[in-house]
Amino acid sequence: MTANVTKLDDNKVRLDVEVSPEAVKQGVEEKVRELGRKVRVPGFRPGKAPRRIVENHLGRDYIYYEALQDRLPAWYSEAVVEADLRPIDRPDIEFDNPISEEEGFKFSATLEVRPAATLGQYKGLEVPRREVEVEEEQVDSQVEEMRSQFATLAAVEGRPVQQGDFVILDFNGERLAGGPVEGAQAEDYMMEVGRGELLPEFEENVVGMNADERKQFGVTFPMDYQEESLRGESVLFRVHVKEIKERDLPPLDDEFAKEASEFETLEEFRAAVREQLQEALTQQVDAEFRGRVLDAVAEQAEVEVPEVMVDEKADDLVASFERSLAAQGMQAEQYYELAGASRDEMKDRVRDDAADAVKKELVLDAVVEAEGIETDGHEVEHQIQHLAEDSGRSAEEITETMRANGTYTLLEEEVARQGALEFLAENAVAVPMPEEDEEDPDDAQEPEAGEALVESTVETSQATESEATSEGEKE
Repeated sequence: MTANVTKLDDNKVRLDVEVSPEAVKQGVEEKVRELGRKVRVPGFRPGKAPRRIVENHLGRDYIYYEALQDRLPAWYSEAVVEADLRPIDRPDIEFDNPISEEEGFKFSATLEVRPAATLGQYKGLEVPRREVEVEEEQVDSQVEEMRSQFATLAAVEGRPVQQGDFVILDFNGERLAGGPVEGAQAEDYMMEVGRGELLPEFEENVVGMNADERKQFGVTFPMDYQEESLRGESVLFRVHVKEIKERDLPPLDDEFAKEASEFETLEEFRAAVREQLQEALTQQVDAEFRGRVLDAVAEQAEVEVPEVMVDEKADDLVASFERSLAAQGMQAEQYYELAGASRDEMKDRVRDDAADAVKKELVLDAVVEAEGIETDGHEVEHQIQHLAEDSGRSAEEITETMRANGTYTLLEEEVARQGALEFLAENAVAVPMPEEDEEDPDDAQEPEAGEALVESTVETSQATESEATSEGEKE
C-alpha cells in the first residue's frame, strides 16, 4: 500500500491511496470463504464449495462489492497510520474504478485533521504561585477529626436535644389529608442531629425536645424531593425521643496518640499530621501552578479549535459526569429531571470549557513536538497496571486489546502531554501570588453538580482520557 498526502485549505488533507493487487486478492478470497460458509450451494457442504462455484452462484460483482465494503475501512485506517495523520471527523471517500485482483484498487479520502497550534512564548513565563504554609488551626482541625473517630457515646441528662447530639427516637408520619406515608415510620432510629440524615425541618423540630418527650409537628416535603409523590406534600409526624447521647471525646494526650497512631507522644503525632498536611497542600499548590502555567502558555498560542473536536470533548465531559452519577447510584435521566435540564442543555453549558480543554491539548501537542518530548513508557505501563487492577484482567491482555482498538495510542499521547505540562511548569518562573488572588482552599465554593465535570486543566482531561481508554479497552 502507498499513501500520499496533499494539504488542502481549512485544515483538510487529501489522502491518495493505492492498494496492491495482492491485498485486494486476499480480501476477496477471505470474503469468498465467508460467503461460502453462509450460502447453501447445492451438492456441497457449507464452506466446501470451490471459489468458481460460489462466484457462479452469487456473482463476481456481488462478491467484489461485499469485499470492498469489508476491507475499505481497514485500508483507510492503514493508510492513515502510514501517513501519520490524526483525523478528527469522518472522511469523504471517492474512487473511480472497482477493485481488481489484477490491478489493485485506488481511492482518495478527504479528511479534516487535528490542527497544529502556533506557540508563542512558552518558556520563562512569570506565573503566580501560592505559598505552601500549614496553619496550626489546620493541624488542630485534623487532630480533632481523628479524635472524633475514637469518641464514644454517653447518655445526656438534664438538658434537651441540641445540634450534634445523637438521638434515639420513634416516629410515624401521616399525610394531613389522611393516610400513612410509606417509609415515614421507624422505631429506635438513631439520628445525628444536624448531619442532614432526615429533612432539615424535621431535625429542627427535634432540637429542644427532652428525653422521653413526645411531640407532633408538620413537615412540608421540598419540591425537589427524590420521591415525586411526596413533593410539596404536608406530613404530620408524631415523634417520641427516647434517649439523648453525645460524643465523649478521649483526652488529647500521649495515650490518645498511642491509640490513634504509631507515635508515642502527642507532639510526635501532631508533627506527623503537619507533615501529611504539608505534603497534601504542596501537591495541591503544584497542581494549581501547572494549571496557571498552562493557562498562560495557551493565552500566548494561536490555534483554531475545530467545532467537531469541541463537540466530541463536550460529549466526553458529559459522559464522564453521567458515569460518576451512575457510580453514586443515580441514573442520568433522573438527574436531568431533578435539575430541570436535558443532556443537550448540559452539553451547551460545558461547551466553552470543552473548547478551552481542546485548545490546551493542542498546545501541549505543539510543545511535545517543539521539545521532542517522548512518551514515558514506564508511565504508560503504570496506567495500564491501574486498569488491570480495576478490571481484574492482566496488564498484557489489556495492552493487547488497547493496541487492537487504538486506545493505546491515545494513552501514549496523554502521557506525552503530561510530560509537556511538567516541562512547562519546570521552565516557568514562579512569582508571589497577588494578595487579592490569595484564597483559602477551605473557603472555596463547591461547584454545582453540572460544573464539577468541566475543570479544564489537562490534568482533569487526563482523568477523562483514562476513563475513555478504560471503556474502549473493554469493547
